Amino acid sequence: MWLKSIFNKSATVDQDEERLRAAGTPAAPSSPPPVRAAAPARPELQPAASSANNQIQYDEKLISQLKGDHAALLLMYSSVANKMSSDSWESIPGALREMRMAMYGHLLTEGVKLYSYMRRNLAEEPNLLEVYRSYKREMDGIGRVAFDFFDKYQGKDWLLRPDARTGFKSEFENLGKVLVDRITREENILYPLYLPS
Repeated sequence: MWLKSIFNKSATVDQDEERLRAAGTPAAPSSPPPVRAAAPARPELQPAASSANNQIQYDEKLISQLKGDHAALLLMYSSVANKMSSDSWESIPGALREMRMAMYGHLLTEGVKLYSYMRRNLAEEPNLLEVYRSYKREMDGIGRVAFDFFDKYQGKDWLLRPDARTGFKSEFENLGKVLVDRITREENILYPLYLPS
């Protein structure tokens, strides 16, 4: 799955089976568990809204939500740049963690709602489908690089080394250029392809 490749959260079947075996292994015999009182009755849960063929449906608010995410990410980027300029290095790792979480949420929403819908909706338009695919492939690569950057600098050890600060500045500026370029192209080229079917 492409999200696993972006977020570096790979798991193998063997690991999953090992966890299942460990969870299913009975504990040593002991006294019987305490009897619990019955849970209070709760109202019936509403069934999930159904969609045609369990497909992701067009969401008229999605593009404005994604553009809002972009604005928030750029604001966070500016905040980190200001912390660097004011020599407030100790507050940068926390700001990077916040930015990482915001980007994770944005990419997850984009992957599930935008890319899934567009893949299905553009299936009959080979040229537009190729535009979508190229953006998705590019975003996979950008996501990996961005998360590697966040993971590298969200701790505080690097703050003590002047050479690491210089490296951070350079990598941070490159990340900013890539983000601004990608956001501009997404909003001007990709997002207009998101139309109701």
